[in-house]
Amino acid sequence: MAISSGNTSSSSTAVSQLAKSNNAAVKTDDNRSVKEQARQAQNSAILKANEQVSLRSNNDSLSLLYKTALEGINAELEPVMGENAAQKIYDSGIDTSPEATAERIVAFATGFYGRYKELNPDNSEEENLTEFLKIIGGGIDKGFADAKDILKGLKVYEGEVESGVDKTYSLVMQGLNSFREKMLELAGNHQAADTTGSVANNSTV
Repeated sequence: MAISSGNTSSSSTAVSQLAKSNNAAVKTDDNRSVKEQARQAQNSAILKANEQVSLRSNNDSLSLLYKTALEGINAELEPVMGENAAQKIYDSGIDTSPEATAERIVAFATGFYGRYKELNPDNSEEENLTEFLKIIGGGIDKGFADAKDILKGLKVYEGEVESGVDKTYSLVMQGLNSFREKMLELAGNHQAADTTGSVANNSTV
């Protein structure tokens, strides 16, 4: 059967138009894809910029530090006192000065000492304090290190932020030392009272 040249010509034209249409669709999809990627990159940059601006404030940085320190303490206590022994608490809108932040970290960490003593009744007060402070001290160190890494990664660990973190750490260490001295003093007083009571009872016999 003979095929007319007219039919061949119109078939070629149709194929050519279809190819052009497909190419245009592909280009449109490519353009959309590029625009979408550009939009996502822009959004990511805006979010990161907002985070950096926020964390340049020492208060916001110490909020992050507080949260990270509590997570570090929780991780260290878990093998000794069970999962989620230290409930993760993070309050927004609280006083985040170095003094207040350090006070909350110390109070949070030392609040588990009574329970730790119950789990180790055969140890002396000094032995329990040494081991307990070693455990929570490791968690605090890790929390501070993690917070510093985050702040350094955001390029805001400098100036007021850096000095605030360093001051907070120093105050936490002072607070832990004060806690140790207080517990040893109370234990000594308790032991002295027991001894006095025992002597008094013996003298009346």
